[in-house]
Amino acid sequence: MADMAAVMRFLRSTSVRLSLRFAALYSIVTALIFGLTYHFADREITEWVAQQLADDAAGFAALYEHEGPDATLQKLNGYPGFNFEDYRIYLLQDAKGTVLAGNVAGIDWQGGSGYVPLDHVRALHPRDDDVAGYLLHTVQLGPNRLTLGTSTYFLEELREVLERGLAVGFILLLLAGLVAGVIVGRKTERRLAEISGTLKSVALGQLEARVPAAGHEADDLARVATEINRTINQLQHMVESQKQISADIAHDLRTPMQRLRQRLDAIAQSGQLSPQSEDELAGAIEVVDDLIDTFHGLLRIAEIESGRRRERFTDIALAPLLARLEDAYGPVAEENGQTLRLTITDGDATVHGDQQLLTQMIANLMENAMRHSPSGTGIAVTLSREPGGVLVKVADNGPGIPAGEREKVLRRFYRLEKSRTTPGNGLGLSLVKAIADLHGATVTLADNAPGLRIAIRFAA
Repeated sequence: MADMAAVMRFLRSTSVRLSLRFAALYSIVTALIFGLTYHFADREITEWVAQQLADDAAGFAALYEHEGPDATLQKLNGYPGFNFEDYRIYLLQDAKGTVLAGNVAGIDWQGGSGYVPLDHVRALHPRDDDVAGYLLHTVQLGPNRLTLGTSTYFLEELREVLERGLAVGFILLLLAGLVAGVIVGRKTERRLAEISGTLKSVALGQLEARVPAAGHEADDLARVATEINRTINQLQHMVESQKQISADIAHDLRTPMQRLRQRLDAIAQSGQLSPQSEDELAGAIEVVDDLIDTFHGLLRIAEIESGRRRERFTDIALAPLLARLEDAYGPVAEENGQTLRLTITDGDATVHGDQQLLTQMIANLMENAMRHSPSGTGIAVTLSREPGGVLVKVADNGPGIPAGEREKVLRRFYRLEKSRTTPGNGLGLSLVKAIADLHGATVTLADNAPGLRIAIRFAA
């Protein structure tokens, strides 16, 4: 069934449809050329045979004029020569129509040159069924009328051979055109699939993807592939530059912020501040802590996106990992008046990855659900296996996220609350996406009706 679907997709592809249309046009043109070839060849052969009759008739007229009736009759007796299938016929009649010589009893025809059906010639013996008619030519020999004829048997044989040859040639050319069209279509479709696959990978954030180089520079698809790769190179450079700037800023400011935190702690512990000043100092320390957490988050994301953690990948069983997270966050959910429920349908599900990062990713999803949902919200975490791999879902029946905002919340610093008066730095889901990308997983946000459902799909 899958193979049939793949064949149907291939046949519906633009490249194949264009190739088949070209093959159809090629077939029509070939058929017209072969038809014209047959027509002109048939006409040339027919005219050649008629000219041969005319030349023979002219020869007998010249012989009659120079050597007389006796020499002409002697020559006529040898005229039939090779007479297979009544190939040649002749009939000499006087002015009254009396037969003076001939190898047929009579001919019901008074024309000068042309074709007559078989029943117009009265034969002296039965004729083969393959004889359909005769080409005739008449000439006057003094008072007598000489009619020479040639059976169309050989003409029909030649036509049949010509028809078969042209038909076989047309079929072979048609098959060659179809095969060439399918080959060209498959090659083009394969190149387009490579380009499409590369663009999909880039859209998923895999900026290292490139269209494989193939074909000559003069090839249109090769030029398109080159331009796409050049564009991806520029995009990758811009994104990496942006990430590097963020990481550099975070790295350069983290140390001063930590020093500022230490100095604020020293001031707070000096015991020389008024109660009001102590409250203000505590607020300042809280702000500094938020900034330090933000810088730590940026550096963490930069480290993950660098891909260096892949060297530590091992096979991780997800069921025990989720169970530990349930034990850790279950009491927190209860304190918030929420419920946390874990459902595992495949206890043997494993993924190849970094256990610490996977724990952080799923913990972020749980924290995000608890932080943005009111009391009474139910949070469900499920682990299952599907045909494409392993699926982890974190769903809640809280306020959810509007459809137009679901992709945006995966960006750095993006927050639904524009005033930014509530705690948070907008890096939680960005970190989730970075960890998922590192593991080759996809993050999908959907409506849980009500609430939000976040699914992490790990490829098999």
